[in-house]
Amino acid sequence: MSLPIIICDDSSFARKQIARALPQDWDVEVTYAGNGLEGIEALRAGKGDVIFLDLTMPELDGFGVLEAIKDEGIEVIAIVVSGDIQPESQRRVDELGAAAFIKKPVREEELLPLLDRYGLLKQESTGDGVREEGTTFLDWCQEISNVAMGRAADLLATMIGENVELSIPKVSQIDFSEVITALELATGGEGFSVVGQGFIGSGIAGETMLVFHDADMIEIAQVMHYTGDLGESDEVELLMDVSNVLVGAYLKGLADLLDIHFSQGHPMIQLHNKQLNFGQGNSGGGPRPILAIELSYTIGESRVQADQLVLITEGSVPELASRAEMALG
Repeated sequence: MSLPIIICDDSSFARKQIARALPQDWDVEVTYAGNGLEGIEALRAGKGDVIFLDLTMPELDGFGVLEAIKDEGIEVIAIVVSGDIQPESQRRVDELGAAAFIKKPVREEELLPLLDRYGLLKQESTGDGVREEGTTFLDWCQEISNVAMGRAADLLATMIGENVELSIPKVSQIDFSEVITALELATGGEGFSVVGQGFIGSGIAGETMLVFHDADMIEIAQVMHYTGDLGESDEVELLMDVSNVLVGAYLKGLADLLDIHFSQGHPMIQLHNKQLNFGQGNSGGGPRPILAIELSYTIGESRVQADQLVLITEGSVPELASRAEMALG
C-alpha cells in the first residue's frame, strides 16, 4: 500500500524541490497543498502519514498547522522545511512537536537519513515514483528570494536577540514607475527613509531599496540597543547598520543560490522623504519594465517594519530565466 504524504508549501517550486529530494522509486501517494489550510484539510482527510511543511504561508502558516495537529491529536510525522531558520522559529517548531527541521533548499542527502530514522524507507518500493508539479519562472524567483530573506532575518535576529517575522515575497514584472508609486502610496503620505544599493554580477544587475517609516525611528533605536538622543548622524548610522545586515545577507544568500558573486555599490541614503528620488538610474525616457521583488520584515516585539524592494533590470531577466530553466529541469 502506498504511503500517503503531503507536501505543504505556497511555492510550487519548493514543492517540486521537495518531491525531487524524495527517493524516486518510493511507493508514495503525494498530495500537494498550497497553504496551511489546505494542508490541515488534507490531514483531516487522512491523506498524510507524513507532512513536509513550510512555515511562511498565506491563510495559515506552518506554526498554525503544527498547533492544529497538536490540538486535534492528528497522528503524523511533521517535517518542517523552511527558509525561516531563526533560532526562535526552530525552538517553536520543536515545542509544537515537529519531528525535524530542515533548512531550505532541501537536499536528498539530508532527507534520506531522516526518512530512514523513522522507518519510512523499509517498505518495498513498488510505485511509479513521485508525481511532480509544474512551476513557473516567477514562482522560482519567489522561492529563492524567500530563502535569501530567511538568511537575512536569521542574521539580524541573532544580532538583536529578537525574532523577525517574514512576509511572503511578492514577485512581478511591471514598470518601474508603478513600483515607486505603490511604495509611496503604502506609506500613507507619512515620511520615510530609504537606503538604496546597486548590485551586479554574471549578467544580473539591479538595486535594492530598504524603506523605513520615520515614525518607527525611536523603536529602531531600541531594537538596535541604541541609547541617547537621536541626531541625524545617529539616524543614518542606525539605518545603515540594519541595511548592512539585511541587504548584505539577502544578496549573499541570493548569490549563493544562483551560484554567482555580486559586486555591491556604495549605499545611498535618503532621510525623511515623501517621495523617492533614486532607483534604476532615474533617467526617464519612458517605461522601464523590471522584475520587482517586494519583501517585508517585522522586527522584534516593537514590530518595527522594514520594507525591501529588489529591482532587477529588464536586461537581466534572460540570464535569470536561463538559471531558472536549469533549476526547474
